[in-house]
Amino acid sequence: MPGSQKGCMRLGISTSVFCDRPIFEALPLIAKEKFEVVEIWSSPDSQLQYTHFDVRNLKELEELKTQLAAFNLKAISLHSPFYPSFDLSHPDPSIQEESINVTVAAAKALKEIGGEILVVHPSGVEKNQFSELTEENKRLELIRKNIGIIYQYTHKLGVILALETLLPQFLGSNLDFLFHLVSSFPEDVGICFDTGHVLLNHQADIDLQYKKIAKRVVSLHIQDTLGQHDDHLVPGDGIINWQNFIEALEEEKFKGDFLLEINGLSFKDNPEALLQKARLQSLEKIKGKRVKNL
Repeated sequence: MPGSQKGCMRLGISTSVFCDRPIFEALPLIAKEKFEVVEIWSSPDSQLQYTHFDVRNLKELEELKTQLAAFNLKAISLHSPFYPSFDLSHPDPSIQEESINVTVAAAKALKEIGGEILVVHPSGVEKNQFSELTEENKRLELIRKNIGIIYQYTHKLGVILALETLLPQFLGSNLDFLFHLVSSFPEDVGICFDTGHVLLNHQADIDLQYKKIAKRVVSLHIQDTLGQHDDHLVPGDGIINWQNFIEALEEEKFKGDFLLEINGLSFKDNPEALLQKARLQSLEKIKGKRVKNL
């Protein structure tokens, strides 16, 4: 499993915090606040424009490599483009094909920048879009099939494929389904555990949910929530019991990074303040644990 040096978790952040601006404006801000590890966000915006970063734009990819090196940032992971543009469960073969193609392109971009983990959403459809169980089961089978196709590429590239725990309304959000799916593959397929999504899905202590699937968790999306919406708050600003969760990570010997995926829109005019707040509150939550002192 990828992770930090000498048994310490590193504190990282997803560039999604600045998803509304080019990634090249985001990296200097992130580096200034002493984050060493980043996850690269690559989804299009609501207008289907790649405002932040386009994995299929070779010029942007080369510039990204240059900036990561210049700012001494390690891109540990890359989040593949997802809903509403792409859906691995879609019955339309053309949409399936494009969803696979963009995910494979993301895997190649990840390899090019020296990253290790490709985060993928198993589906892009809400369960209320279909009423019959037979359709749901067919689409779950499509997820299995298409993840298998993508795995052929990620395995050959030598990167880890991490399927994210989704919000409760999405197909494929059931933790048992996700665990059994990744368990049907070798260990270079795992789970990206999103703390807010799991809390909203189970309305229960996320440490207990984590322990159920811990042996296949390869990465984290750390965010807090008030319990009703996908808030992507800084840890400590919501209702998650962070002490219990950190202890669960310790108990299960998690070896990855403590990677934040937070919403930056409310701090749009003062992004430095958000990054400072995120770093300080996160370090406070994980104080005394296996965390590198940044």
